[in-house]
Amino acid sequence: MTIMAKQEKETYTLHELDELINQGKFYPLYYFYGDNDYLIDEYTKTIIDKNVEESIKSFNVDILDANNIKMGELISIASAYPMNNEKRVVVVRQFKKLLSSEDNNELFLRYVKNPLDSTILILIGEKLDMRTTLAQQLKKNCVIVEFKALYDNQVPDWIKKQVKYFNKTITDSAARLMADYIGNSMREINAELEKLCLFINDKHTIDVDDVVAVVGMSKSYNVFALQKAIGERRISDALFILENMLNRGESAIGIIAILTKYFHKLWTIRSANLTSAGIMKVFKMQQFAADEYERCARNFSVAEIETAVLQLMKADENLKTSNIDEKLVMTLLIYSILEGKVVL
Repeated sequence: MTIMAKQEKETYTLHELDELINQGKFYPLYYFYGDNDYLIDEYTKTIIDKNVEESIKSFNVDILDANNIKMGELISIASAYPMNNEKRVVVVRQFKKLLSSEDNNELFLRYVKNPLDSTILILIGEKLDMRTTLAQQLKKNCVIVEFKALYDNQVPDWIKKQVKYFNKTITDSAARLMADYIGNSMREINAELEKLCLFINDKHTIDVDDVVAVVGMSKSYNVFALQKAIGERRISDALFILENMLNRGESAIGIIAILTKYFHKLWTIRSANLTSAGIMKVFKMQQFAADEYERCARNFSVAEIETAVLQLMKADENLKTSNIDEKLVMTLLIYSILEGKVVL
C-alpha cells in the first residue's frame, strides 16, 4: 500500500475512490460528506481494514467526535506515529464543529499544508464552502468525496448488487417490493437483507413471498404508514396501523413526536401554498415524497392542522402526566384529528 501525493481536484466520485482503494493508493487526508451515512461508514471501515490489521487496531485507529475534543488534541493525535505498523488511521466525525474559531482554522490549516505521511486522517462533516482558505487548501491536499443518497429508481439495482455479498440472489419483483417497503436507506436495507438470508436458510434466491414474510409486516405498520393514512384521511387504516404498532410495543410518545413534526410540515405547506417543487426546495425532499405531502396538505385546512397540533400536544401531556390507557389516548387522538371532534 502506498501513501500518495494528492493531485489537485475539487471532488472525487465514488468510482474514483473505489479505483484508488483497489490499487492500494491511500492519501493522508480525506473529507467525506453527504446524506449517505451508510456508505460513509462502509468506506471509512474499508480504509481502516486495508491499512491496519485487527490485532493492532487498538494502537493505530482513533475514532473521534468533534464534540468531545479540541483542535489541539486532534492535531496531536494525527501527528503521532503508528505502533508496529506503516500507518495509523484517525477518523473525526462532525468535523465542522471544530472549525468554530479563526485560531482553530489556522491551527488545522498548518496541518493540512504538511500532513504526516504515516497518518490517514478521515474527516466526516458537512459540505465545505469552497470559497474559504481552508477548503481551497483541502482541495489541494485532500481527497474530497460526496456520498449521495440513492435515488428511488436506483434502489432495486443496489439491492440486487448488495445481496451478492450474502451469496444469494433476489428476483426483480422482490427487489422492487423491498424498495417500496423500505425506501432508500442503505443501512436499513442491508439489515433486512441479513434477516432475509437467515430466513431463507439454504434457499439461494429471495422471492416476493420471502420479502412479505420478513419485511412486510413491520414495514406496513410503521409511523410513516400511519402518518400517510392520517394525511389521506383514511381513519380505519390509521386505527388499524396504530393498533398494530402499539401491540408491537412502539412508543406512543415517539409516535406523537413524529406526527407533530408531520403536521408542522403540513402547516408550512398549506399556509404558504407550496407546490411540490416548493416542498422539495424547502424540506430537501425527493419528488415522490413532495408529491405525497402536497396531496395530503390539501386534505386539511390551516385551522384543522392547527387544531391537530394542539390535540397532539394534549395527548402528549396526558401520556406523560396521567394514568389514562395509552391505546385509548391514541385512538381518541386519531378520531379528534380526522373527524374534527375535540375529544381529549
